[in-house]
Amino acid sequence: MSPLKTRTLFAVVAVTAVVAAWAVPVEARPGHPSFTTACGITNVSTGATRCTYTFRYTQTIETFIVPPTTEPIQITAVGAPGGGDPGFRSRGASVTGSFSHLSGMPIFVTVGGEGWFDGYNGGAGGGGGASDVRLGLPRLDRRIIVAGGGGGWGEQLVFDESVGLHRFMLVQGGDAGQPGFGAGGAAGTATAGGDGGGTEPARGKPGILGQGGAGGEGLAGGGGGGLFGGGGGGGCSGDRDGNGKPCLDSQPGSGGGGSSLVPPGGRLALSSDFEPRVVITVIRYGWWGVP
Repeated sequence: MSPLKTRTLFAVVAVTAVVAAWAVPVEARPGHPSFTTACGITNVSTGATRCTYTFRYTQTIETFIVPPTTEPIQITAVGAPGGGDPGFRSRGASVTGSFSHLSGMPIFVTVGGEGWFDGYNGGAGGGGGASDVRLGLPRLDRRIIVAGGGGGWGEQLVFDESVGLHRFMLVQGGDAGQPGFGAGGAAGTATAGGDGGGTEPARGKPGILGQGGAGGEGLAGGGGGGLFGGGGGGGCSGDRDGNGKPCLDSQPGSGGGGSSLVPPGGRLALSSDFEPRVVITVIRYGWWGVP
């Protein structure tokens, strides 16, 4: 089987897996022990106890009732990395913010799936899913904090001077908020999805609200999920020219990273690890301090 057919088969399998994953329902699931709780020592002078609730990937929107408190709660969301071998995985974003007036209210927590698996919550074609929290209803337009996912890995066409030939080189996807490599997809922004890389007939699809775009034909990475998804990388299309350079119609690339939603006064960075999650910190008082 030729290298191009092998790359195309790989891409078809990856896209099929992503489509199957997106067929899973995403309704909010209440009353499930989907988080771990850790509480510190109670301050005897104030009766305050600091508790953290850590949510990890469950392929479901989880419902959480904020415990009673008179203090703002802190939320840290970490987006999922894009798919790829070690050294080729893109990083998701880490976003932290504080929120007042959420005591006793239901919120909806979604942790993104890694691009290696299903890219749950917006990742496409190896792109990582976003992690977010929604208020009022479990809908995309009710998100109050979003950590974008990284783009999916792909190929880049390079000229190898040592042998005088063009060859395909694997490249990682764009980190959250960053474009892909080669003819890669653009990153999502605060107002729109990233454009797809490459050109027709193998141009990557653009990202949209909450969803990364699919990559073009062949081993082209898809965009990461986010506030707006990253664009898919371009695919390889077209014959070789007289110098043996392939992909005359469209160059290949990796997926762009998704954008993030940072609340006022919040912080944005790239994740220091590859574990998507949402961590909620609440200051509880008196008998409220019991997990």
